[in-house]
Amino acid sequence: MHSRSVLSLALFLLLLLPACAIKYGLPTRGYDYPAGLSVLAPRLGNAGNYTYYPRYEAYYHHDSKQFYYPNGKNWDVKPTVLNNSAQEIRATPGVPFQLDAHPSKYHEQIKQAFPIDWSPGKGRAEEPYEFGHSGWDLDNR
Repeated sequence: MHSRSVLSLALFLLLLLPACAIKYGLPTRGYDYPAGLSVLAPRLGNAGNYTYYPRYEAYYHHDSKQFYYPNGKNWDVKPTVLNNSAQEIRATPGVPFQLDAHPSKYHEQIKQAFPIDWSPGKGRAEEPYEFGHSGWDLDNR
């Protein structure tokens, strides 16, 4: 009887863990979100509500189909950024985010993590692992 309850518990945990991973999820792969921004990464299976385009310092809000971007001390919200078409902007590398507030709240941190010349795959995946001196060590670069 004891081994049967252990087996039942093991089966229960095997069913529960994937459900937790789906609900709470893992960050979307391939973007090298630094530790401070990983909580804003969309979970696997979710595209996020914004995509940040580093080349333009602009956030595309998927629901409203508008770009949010800094313009001096203010933020503009428009269907395009300056003289660029939405198609041109969206053709450049972008980083998905799940933001719970206006992008201005996170912009300085995001801009630092994803500079203008950022592109997918350009990051720690190319870094050799060296204990204590690698981006793999909890982002203490």
